[in-house]
Amino acid sequence: MFSNQQIETLPKHQTIQFQPLADNAIWHVQLNWLLFYVPLMAVIIAVRHFNPAISEAITTPWLLVLPLLVILSMVFNLYSVRAKGVAVREHDIAFKRGLIWQQITLLPISRVQHTEIHRGPIERKLGLATLRLYSAGGMSADLHISGLTDEQCNDVRQFVQSYGDNAATQENELADE
Repeated sequence: MFSNQQIETLPKHQTIQFQPLADNAIWHVQLNWLLFYVPLMAVIIAVRHFNPAISEAITTPWLLVLPLLVILSMVFNLYSVRAKGVAVREHDIAFKRGLIWQQITLLPISRVQHTEIHRGPIERKLGLATLRLYSAGGMSADLHISGLTDEQCNDVRQFVQSYGDNAATQENELADE
């Protein structure tokens, strides 16, 4: 029989115990940013050196701004990665991120259609992986968690897959009754 009872007290997401990302996650983020900034600085310096007209426009104080921006980005990345966390619970997966604009994403495991584990060259070197969880009807990943160890990704993936198998078994048992 269908029942739709009013809920008086809602569960609070503030009580979720989030686990921090892997220790190497900060190195992954920092190396990715450096792979952007170092070539950018080299191009700016080369263009300034070989083009006298641009040399006047890009004065030395402007060249000091980019390293300062790199340092600020690195400090921000350090705190940003520390603020992230993941929690695998009985029926859902929660992911917390954000320093300034904080966001908590809860994805019910029963809605997950498939999972992917992505490992780029830097992630492989650091022993990390990115877990992507897709739910019904979406073309892109509904939950994208980078900074997990390869073992953590495989464990979560196995848990999600076994959750679907367990749910199908329970449905079959209920149908047989």
